[in-house]
Amino acid sequence: MVDEATQSPLIQFMNSFRFEIDADHVSPCPPLPVVKADPQSVPAAVDGPGVNSPASPMAGAAVAGGGVANKTVLNKSSLNKNKNKNKNKASFGGISTGDSQLIPAFQLRRLHQQPSRNAFTAAARFTWEMLDITPPPGPDFTRLETKVLLSMQKRDRERARRLPDIQQEASLSVTEFTRPLYIENIAGFEQTEGLFQNILTACEYVGLIYKSKFNRIRPHQFEPRLRPLLAVPATESYQSNHAFQCFSVAFAFNTILPEHPATEQLARIAQNVAENREWAGLHYPSDTKGGRELARRFAPYLRDAFATTYNAVHKEWV
Repeated sequence: MVDEATQSPLIQFMNSFRFEIDADHVSPCPPLPVVKADPQSVPAAVDGPGVNSPASPMAGAAVAGGGVANKTVLNKSSLNKNKNKNKNKASFGGISTGDSQLIPAFQLRRLHQQPSRNAFTAAARFTWEMLDITPPPGPDFTRLETKVLLSMQKRDRERARRLPDIQQEASLSVTEFTRPLYIENIAGFEQTEGLFQNILTACEYVGLIYKSKFNRIRPHQFEPRLRPLLAVPATESYQSNHAFQCFSVAFAFNTILPEHPATEQLARIAQNVAENREWAGLHYPSDTKGGRELARRFAPYLRDAFATTYNAVHKEWV
């Protein structure tokens, strides 16, 4: 039994609409029994901004619409049933949701439900946390890499040419990948955009685990003469998370639609973004290589975690 008087409105909502997550699907659970508080002894809870109490009509509508409280319910037949790709997103308020979330919680939960192959470490580690990728090179090779970065730093004209892209790519967005697919301002590809955004988010999380594991110092820390073009992130250098995220998007789209002519272009964009981080003085060339290798090794786990969305994206294009 749960005493409603001791709970915040958000906890009341989550307890009333719970879900059970297993390896294949998410299913609703029956609500917990609630002990109604005496209104004379306990002051009524006031919903905070953006939080609905379990009895509110909006909360019920959210569950009926698929269990996601903040997901816009779009009429697929009215938007894109006839695959009319010429309609501009502005006609639908400029909103493209798909399955995108601030954090792809269900998919990350699925990753953490896959046990390690090693029975002795299954409780602490997962297989995707122990992928056998090449570690960063030692100090002698790193010194050679900093010499390459110093030579790149002297090429002022090329550095200035790349600077606008470097600044724009500091915070990755799905626009980098929707533009070459010509779906940037077109309705009907919400699942594609949502998948790209969720991959960027999930890979940022996974990449930080590997950065902490290798603990490589940044180029300007190894070579003080390097002058980065951007503020240097507080995270470790190896592997390049930008490379890991961008190549993961490219590999995912290639898995879904290997025959699409833009798959090679997405790979070139990923390579260019990663190289721009080198020109900015933020990463060694071997960081880029490590990010691409991690994306290749992590791709099967990403495909498994987002299997439902992969199928939805395929339906948008065929």
